[in-house]
Amino acid sequence: MGSDVYVAPGARLIGDVRLASESSVFHGTLLRGESAPIEFGAQANIQDNCVVEATPGHPVRIGARVSLGHNARVYGATIEDHSLIAIGATVLPGARVGTRSIVAANATVPENMQVPPRTLVIGHGRILRQVTEAEIERIEHGADEYVRLGRDYLRT
Repeated sequence: MGSDVYVAPGARLIGDVRLASESSVFHGTLLRGESAPIEFGAQANIQDNCVVEATPGHPVRIGARVSLGHNARVYGATIEDHSLIAIGATVLPGARVGTRSIVAANATVPENMQVPPRTLVIGHGRILRQVTEAEIERIEHGADEYVRLGRDYLRT
């Protein structure tokens, strides 16, 4: 873990957890890498009260500039670069969320589901439509804001 990574007081990292440059882990989050590794790409942000847990045979990979919204949960899954797992959403073991995708607030990606790139998922694994350019801009803006916030916390 580099000196440019922010981990909030009260966040818990257990086992094999790897955080890339300018990634951030916020308050109340639990990262459990006892059963398999958890790896975060550069500028990934894990917001307040998230749970990320590797499961036997299912490591977790969170790509670059991914945002896990408050209370999101990821178990043994892969989230590809520039994606958003929104507030309260859950991604279950063996699932893969493609690049520039959004899992909507409180939605669930079922076990082993393969979400194509640029896809919006709602409800229980329902693919609604392609992600718009405006939504991609919001994902990027959110990632930028959390990089800035992590830097601010590191300076204090």
